[in-house]
Amino acid sequence: MRWHITKAVGARLTAQILMVSGLAVLGGSCSVLAEEPASDWEIQIGASAMVKPDYEGSDDYEVSPLPLVNISYKDRIFLDGPSLGANLFIWDGPRPGDQLKIGPLLRYQMGRDDDDNDALKGLGSVDGSAEVGGFISYDNGPYSAGIKAFQDVGDGHEGMTVELEGGYRHRFNDSWSMQAGIATTWADEDYTQSFFGIDAGQSLRSGYREYSAEAGFKDVSLSLGVSYAVTENWNVTGMVGYSRLIGDAADSPIVDEQGSADAFMTGLFVGYRF
Repeated sequence: MRWHITKAVGARLTAQILMVSGLAVLGGSCSVLAEEPASDWEIQIGASAMVKPDYEGSDDYEVSPLPLVNISYKDRIFLDGPSLGANLFIWDGPRPGDQLKIGPLLRYQMGRDDDDNDALKGLGSVDGSAEVGGFISYDNGPYSAGIKAFQDVGDGHEGMTVELEGGYRHRFNDSWSMQAGIATTWADEDYTQSFFGIDAGQSLRSGYREYSAEAGFKDVSLSLGVSYAVTENWNVTGMVGYSRLIGDAADSPIVDEQGSADAFMTGLFVGYRF
């Protein structure tokens, strides 16, 4: 196992970290720990250190520094990590905590370099790219659920992903709270072939057998975070997570032969709310 500092973190991981760390919640811009904002703007910033696989499907781990940024204006426009979005539709239910939100999203999806790991040699790089999409999220008190869909509009993986997420939040007292999440991702053939497939040229250069990755669900993941409010503005969160590749993603030679379908993550986050 080797360790190094990564140069970037993928958008999917960033969103998951933000949700679990308590700096943001699924599909919106509300703070888990925050009281009702006193102004139109709500700003939270933070920093963290994460331990995670150095590519999706790797069994080598890296230490990743990660900035966390969450900004919202009038609960309508928000910057949530790598995602920029808008709550175009907000419905407040009959009970406190019931809320439905629908809106568009724009994010930058980091790619993958073939020098990230020896197992990727000869496969070429997958360029980072902009993705456009949308979300629907529903909060019911401590529970949340949502769906996000993204389509690559640049020259990266050129594919589409659909993310299903659920969460639970519980506040023990004024200082301590916990957040738990479960998620799964469906990906189309363009996406899975870009990250897990091996064409004839890649097979010749890398030594792997040719492999065609089809569309389907590619992963399931669980996460748990515990947060401590040091002061009214400062909070610290510890997070652990587990993800399992499934379907054609798990059967790819770069996973099945040189990596692992199982991935573990842990991290420590420090956040400040203005």
